[in-house]
This record gives sequence, C-alpha cells and structure tokens, in this order.
Amino acid sequence: MSIKNPPSTEMEQKLAGYWSELLGLPEIGREDHFISLGGNSLLATLLANRIEEDLGVRPMMGELFSTLEEVATLCEQLVQEQ
Repeated sequence: MSIKNPPSTEMEQKLAGYWSELLGLPEIGREDHFISLGGNSLLATLLANRIEEDLGVRPMMGELFSTLEEVATLCEQLVQEQ
C-alpha cells in the first residue's frame, strides 16, 4: 500500500517517522491529521518531547493537532526563529 501524498521535505520525513513510531503506523502522508490517525494528548506530549530533543524547539500542544504538512511548516519556522 502506498500513501497518496508522501512526505516531501526533510522536516516532513523526520516528523512522519516520529508519528509512525508513536502511532504504530507504517506510513504517514502529508495530509494525514494526528488526531484522525489515533493521536491523543498523551501521544502529543511524547511527540512534543521528541521534537524538542531532536530539533531544539517545542511547539505548543494544540499546534500538533494538525496535518503533518502543517506541523512540519510550523517546526521549520520555529527552528528558523531560534
């Protein structure tokens, strides 16, 4: 099975790996939404911790309840603002 819109940027690919690991899914697409895939506040906290460990930025919890593409764009902006 192949996903319709696979991650295209380095950030999307990195975050897709985090999501895949946390959600137990083999593939994540750019338009996939964290909550729709089974994410919850506990998993979002773990995701935020992972992003902070690896990227040195911490998005707000509510910002993670979005599509992979939107979360990747946000993380790229936070990294650039450092």
